[in-house]
Order: sequence, then C-alpha cells, then structure tokens
Amino acid sequence: MKQAEPKSSLHGKVTIQRGDFTLETNEFEIPATGLTAIFGHSGSGKTTFLRCLAGFEEHAKGQIIFSDQAWLFNGKSMPIHKRQLGYVFQEASLFPHLNVEANLRYGLKRAHKKSPGLVSIEFGQVVEWLGLADLLIRNTTTLSGGERQRVAIGRTLLSQPKILMMDEPMASLDLFAKRAIMPYLERLRDELEIPILYITHSPEEVERLADTVVFMNKGKISSIEPIEHALNREDTPLYQGSEPRSVLSAQVVEHLEDEGLTRLQAGEAVLFVPASDNVTDSEVSTIGSHVRVVISAKQVSLMAEQPKQTSMLNHLPVKIEAIEAHNDYSYLIKLRVKNEPWPLMAQITKRSLKTLDLQVDQVWVAAIKSVSILN
Repeated sequence: MKQAEPKSSLHGKVTIQRGDFTLETNEFEIPATGLTAIFGHSGSGKTTFLRCLAGFEEHAKGQIIFSDQAWLFNGKSMPIHKRQLGYVFQEASLFPHLNVEANLRYGLKRAHKKSPGLVSIEFGQVVEWLGLADLLIRNTTTLSGGERQRVAIGRTLLSQPKILMMDEPMASLDLFAKRAIMPYLERLRDELEIPILYITHSPEEVERLADTVVFMNKGKISSIEPIEHALNREDTPLYQGSEPRSVLSAQVVEHLEDEGLTRLQAGEAVLFVPASDNVTDSEVSTIGSHVRVVISAKQVSLMAEQPKQTSMLNHLPVKIEAIEAHNDYSYLIKLRVKNEPWPLMAQITKRSLKTLDLQVDQVWVAAIKSVSILN
C-alpha cells in the first residue's frame, strides 16, 4: 500500500489542562507559507496553543505534525532543539555584554546544519530586512524597545529556523514604536520563505500582517480563515463593533505628484488614494511595494453604469453575492469585483435597496468615495 504524501502544513490536534483552564483544539491545519495570526481576547489560549506547538508544554497531549516531522505523536514529544523553530517572546532578551552585531552572529552560531528544503537566511539579508545597519556597533543597553525587538527577531532568524513563532512581539511597545516596527514585520512576511505564526489581540496588526487567521476563544479554535474572508464578513471578531469594511492587498504602481495621488493595482483593478495616505516609510512608498488598503462599506455606492462625469475616482464592476440586514436603517451588500477573488462590501439604506430593487446576481458599478492605505 502506497504511503500518503506528508502534508507540508502544520496540522494536528492538541489538548492540555492548566489549573482551571483547558486548551482543547479540534483538528487544525495551518498553511506552511505566509504569516498566520493567532487572534483572540486575553485568556483565550493563544500563548498556550503556541507553546504547545513549540514543545514548551511537556504535558500537552495529541498530535502535532510539521512537514514530514512528528513533533508530538503517540505520547512522544520531539525535543525542541530538533524542531528547528525560532521563537520570539514578548520581551526581547539580548546579551548586554555584546553589541548588536555580536548578538546577531550568536544566532548564526546556533544555526542548525543545513538540510534539504531548509532556506538559508543570510546575515546581510536580515540586516537589510530589519533595518539594522546603523545599529550594528551599538551596545544593546542603548537600544529602544522597538530596536531591541528587531535585533531579537534578527538573531532568531539567523538560527535558520524552518518556522518562526512570535508571541505578541509588539505587546510591550508604545504606539510610536509599534508604528515604526510594523513595516519591518511586513517586509519579513513578504521576503521569508518560511511560515510565521504570530500571536496578537490587535485587529490592526491582523489587518496589516496576516495571510491567514486562527480565531481562538475559551481554549478552542473557532475557525481558521484566509485573511480575505476573515476581514470581509460582517460578524468577524476582528471588527469588535466597528463599522464593516473591506481590506485587500494592492501594489504601488505610480505616484502622481502633480495631482497628489498614488495609483495602486489590485489584480486587474486600479485604485487611487491620496498621496498623504502613504506613510513616510520608504518600503510603503516605493514603487512596486505591496500595501493593504481599507474601504469602509459606508464609502461604497452602487451605480447602474459607469458615469461619464463624476468627482469619484474609483469605479469597479461588481456582482451582488448576498444581501443581509445590518441595522434598523440599512443593509450590507456583499459584492464580488469582476475578475477578482476579493470581495467588497457596501452599506445601503433600506430606502435605496427598495428604490434600486437590488437582487442577488445583479451586476452594478461600485463607486468608491474613499480608499485608505492601512498604516
């Protein structure tokens, strides 16, 4: 009998009892590419789950398989050092007697011998990705919180992990430091060829960073969803009472300096945003860089056809996929952009729904009043 091909994802089922708290997941499967955010309120079991995956919880039971390795199986747990994983904690722990470069190169000393399929992460790459060139000769005691965390991430990457796990790496940072480090995390997501598991309770971090979201609640995994689905549904836990919106990936194509606009490409669709929406970070403003944009459902109107003259810059052909009651005066219209996999939402008054006689499967033109880059 031919043996089944091993899954390249991280999958399994795990349970552990810690005092009054029980972590008991159903069968899960996490992609082996991109950044997967583990999201939930405090006490939902996010850190316990990640620690079980990493092997820090010796009483964990169940099954954990990564690539072709059984990390936890039939009561046997593979030693952590053999799992070839990198783990970044909330608080950056650096060697105070070594400067930044020496701390980074310590990661290289801990690097595992290269094996088939292991991506080699070079010192120069890490320095570039995390913007560490100007810090190399600095003593670690002189670094800010955000700088310390970037060095800690770099040292972990240089140990050549096959998977990177991050437990709320921005939890101890102030708002300014979080905004400063976010572009570097986006760069890692785009450049690394290994999967990243990232714990957070911040919807903003999920919106900007995640490719996949693991939703956790009371010690259980409630769902695992692609970011497009996780963000673009009315009842997603990410909104937490805020207004419905759509979030999608786009690429910076052109800066129209005379007009104060930036042109973005989202698949075949073209979007224009005010140039002031670009954060000052060069990675975001560079032509060809990838950004995520947010479109509030209240900023989307429906038109029967493309208008010949209008002050709105963004018009996209769409098809109505669903119509759902939203509140006492409006409906949420779920739209699909023509030739694109990403959805769009529009909040329409009950009066407009009746007047336009909106129905599922109808084709309309979505006029978007405002598009903003997440920053």
